[in-house]
Amino acid sequence: MVSFSLLVEILPLAVGAAVSPLVLILQVMLLGRSTQGLGPSWGFAVGATLVVAGWTLAGLLLGHALPPRTPGPDPVAAVVHLVLALLLLTLGLAIQQGRLVHSSEAAGQPAPTSFSRGLLIGTGSMATNLTSLVLFLPALQDLARAQPPLPTEVLLVSLMALITLLPALAPPALVWLWGARGRRALDRMAPWMAQRQRQIQAVLCFGFAGFLGLKGVSGL
Repeated sequence: MVSFSLLVEILPLAVGAAVSPLVLILQVMLLGRSTQGLGPSWGFAVGATLVVAGWTLAGLLLGHALPPRTPGPDPVAAVVHLVLALLLLTLGLAIQQGRLVHSSEAAGQPAPTSFSRGLLIGTGSMATNLTSLVLFLPALQDLARAQPPLPTEVLLVSLMALITLLPALAPPALVWLWGARGRRALDRMAPWMAQRQRQIQAVLCFGFAGFLGLKGVSGL
């Protein structure tokens, strides 16, 4: 049975990792500019999925290599959470000051014309999505060190990965299922997120830096 307390610990981090305006905006751009149907967009989704699969493997290997969780203070998790909180704080300041890539810069790139080109763009955009990485890894670490039964671990890891990949998977899925109606919904959402991308990411970084910082301090 899935522990409610474990879900409360890991799912907020997975939801935070899914708040990725740049990935969503790039997907909508691919859908709007591609002359090859959904092929490049699905390629983008596959590329992002490969990156998250790599994060998952690395995070689980690291988590299982660390000492298992025990009742009471958890200095291992505390150190991990505090280090990642500091990194998120640094990322938030860099985003706020405009030192990271903005969606308008990506908009100037030529439209991909093939599945493989979309795959390369998806791989690159997710691999450089540091905010999602920094939120995804502590969730994996918490899960691996809790040592749930294997079916539970597989279920939760799959759920976390799916949530994190929503910005890459949802746009082509919406267009595939709903056609023009799905495309119009995305076209309305993307400009709103593009205008507020920096603010969204900065608030996300600062908010989860505080969340992980409090978790870290409480674990000492």
